[in-house]
Amino acid sequence: MGHSAGVLLTLVGLLGLSSNIFAAVLPRQAVPCTFSVTAVGMDNSTVKQSSIGEPRIGGEFPQGFYLLENGTLTDARNHTCIISSSTSQLQCVQGFPEATTFTFSNDFLLRHDTNPSWLACPSDGPGDDGSYNIFSDAKQNKTSCKEIQLQAGGFACAVLGRPSSTAATPTATATSTPSTIGTSTCPTNINSGNFQFPHLIVPTSPQAPDYAFGNSYKAYMSPINTTLFNFDIPATTAYTGTCSLLFLFPFSSETDPSAGKYYYSGIEQVTLQHGGLDFSLLSGIASASTTCNTTPNVTADLGKVAIIPGNNYTVATFPCQTGKAITIQGSSFNGTELDYFQDSAPTAIGLYIVPCA
Repeated sequence: MGHSAGVLLTLVGLLGLSSNIFAAVLPRQAVPCTFSVTAVGMDNSTVKQSSIGEPRIGGEFPQGFYLLENGTLTDARNHTCIISSSTSQLQCVQGFPEATTFTFSNDFLLRHDTNPSWLACPSDGPGDDGSYNIFSDAKQNKTSCKEIQLQAGGFACAVLGRPSSTAATPTATATSTPSTIGTSTCPTNINSGNFQFPHLIVPTSPQAPDYAFGNSYKAYMSPINTTLFNFDIPATTAYTGTCSLLFLFPFSSETDPSAGKYYYSGIEQVTLQHGGLDFSLLSGIASASTTCNTTPNVTADLGKVAIIPGNNYTVATFPCQTGKAITIQGSSFNGTELDYFQDSAPTAIGLYIVPCA
């Protein structure tokens, strides 16, 4: 499998405090995530929301944003979303006595009471603009309705906890041969066990520029999300020479169960629009309270990676920043989206730094 050419860069030395934030990994359904929704089965149309709290497909309404926490779905106004017992319609209202349990599937399909099936039915009555209301599949009159699924994406999560690199011994099969930079040979995987994983992962969003999403064990890179990765480079002999920044991107079917399934929307963007991910070194060190507006400036663009599942990528090679902390920013370009759980268990996925021999 191919990998991008290494970019030889001299990086500015950075001073900063190490981030030591470790906690138990939280279950998937306990993670509070803001997200948008698209309708699978209706050209992946964006789910919007009317002024009276009706999630809709089509029309001139603004895009809907939601949060799922402990089975409860709320909208951007903090109104609880329920499925009406009388009409089976999905609604987000305030002070409603009913309750519906919502969950994500492994592919981040939004489910009601463990069911991922929904109906999109033409709206009627005052304000009819050709848009579709959303119902559970329990709706009795299904005339003119379309069967759909609701795909969550564009996540930004505020969570505590993420995996340690010592949680499992990496045994991923190499997908490319080691690269040679000058007199150094640089690994293209983390099979040796000598690697650095991010000690802090912080999503940010220009749509919530002053909101601190906090420490996350998932990375979100999309047109509306950027993720910051903090690495603490050891002051050991192995890290006094050259280092490589790797991005490991296995097939979703190959990831360890501890990582779950990632969400990737990028084949067309990568192959037709030269899309992918862009990684940059920042001039300062991120913290759990960093927001989009307080993100440090970019010091160096480390490289753009046209990501395709089943590949390991060498993003850049550079002098190791021995004994220091650095922050690397991961962002989307040309519409690519990747939301994944950073996991060094077999098979590893995510961003890593390895020392070259």
